[in-house]
Amino acid sequence: MQINNIITVLSSEEGIHFLKNNLKNNPNDLALKYSGKTKFDLKTALNLLSIYKKAKKKIPIVSDNFLAIDQRSYEQSTSQKVAQFKTKFIRGKNLLDLTAGIGIDSIYLSQNFEQIEAVEINQALHELASFNLKKIGITNIKRIHGDSFKILSGKFYDWVYIDPDRRINGKRAVDLNYLKPDILGNLALIKKSATKIYIKLSPLFDLSEIARSFKQFNAIYLIAEKNELKEVGIFIDYSTQSGINNSTIHLKDVSTNFYVKFPFDEYLIRKKYTYKTGCNKFLHTPSVLVAKSSCFYFFTKGRDVTKHLAFQIFFSENKNLPGFRTFEVIDKCALSLKQIKRILQLNNLAKVNIILKGLNEPPSKWHNKLGTKDGGDYFLFILKSDESETIICKRVI
Repeated sequence: MQINNIITVLSSEEGIHFLKNNLKNNPNDLALKYSGKTKFDLKTALNLLSIYKKAKKKIPIVSDNFLAIDQRSYEQSTSQKVAQFKTKFIRGKNLLDLTAGIGIDSIYLSQNFEQIEAVEINQALHELASFNLKKIGITNIKRIHGDSFKILSGKFYDWVYIDPDRRINGKRAVDLNYLKPDILGNLALIKKSATKIYIKLSPLFDLSEIARSFKQFNAIYLIAEKNELKEVGIFIDYSTQSGINNSTIHLKDVSTNFYVKFPFDEYLIRKKYTYKTGCNKFLHTPSVLVAKSSCFYFFTKGRDVTKHLAFQIFFSENKNLPGFRTFEVIDKCALSLKQIKRILQLNNLAKVNIILKGLNEPPSKWHNKLGTKDGGDYFLFILKSDESETIICKRVI
């Protein structure tokens, strides 16, 4: 979509009327019905409708207010619930957003600041975001088109917020040295320009890499939505002398009440679990947040929990294990097609969810082998390792 076309459609009474009346309608049907009959650019309006349908869940402020957005900025945008969560700990007098993008983070953070300066080097994104601020009436965000690090010199801020581009030739980078703009190379400049920094990183970034790359950080935030990790965030407060060992890890799923905070030292603990070959009463799989943190011992200590030798699968007599999904163990056998069919038949199961570990095969292949269908409350864990086995469970939590 051309930027001018988007803004033109959204500035037209006829265009807004069309969008409001067709949010629930199929864009393909609308293309046939209205082709050649509108004063506005129909293709642009239909593309906006397609994005608004998806934005209803991810960033409803966009669809509710008919804001300007294109497909790429939608895909790269922060989820609204994630942006709202960050307002709980990012607050002050003034903030510089070095890589503002379409501006969802800035919009919500503006509630906690007198002034935000939001810098974006991409002209098209800058124009879309500027249009949106006028439309929803936010006056304490100043949009700036330009090079973010040139803005830094000569002014001091309470906070610097940065969400660097992680794409290199269309592929996501997992090395801090390849981010754009260069965070590690400009940390000294950022330190001279702000007291506090929040760096938003991809869910792919590993906590060990963060510990290697930063001499100081006060907190790491792992933020998920509906058990899907959305971002890894680093908070640095240069007004303190806090070392890494005094920092904290925060786990939050914005779609639930799940929130846990613990010392970074817990990440360094690597407990050796035993594995009982007997059939434990409950099987537990870690949430994406617990798995990403690798702090299994923090959640399992004092609960007499054992772990599979090869996989992040835990067993105990506890029905509830915070941070984990729990299943009741029903039956168990060797990893043998004949034996799996036998225990499925014994438990009268024709519908079962299949989870494969150690096998590079789709569940559909095993459904074909077993003559089963996907779904229901029962789960078949097929575990290929030195201790290969199959476990039938029923979902508890």
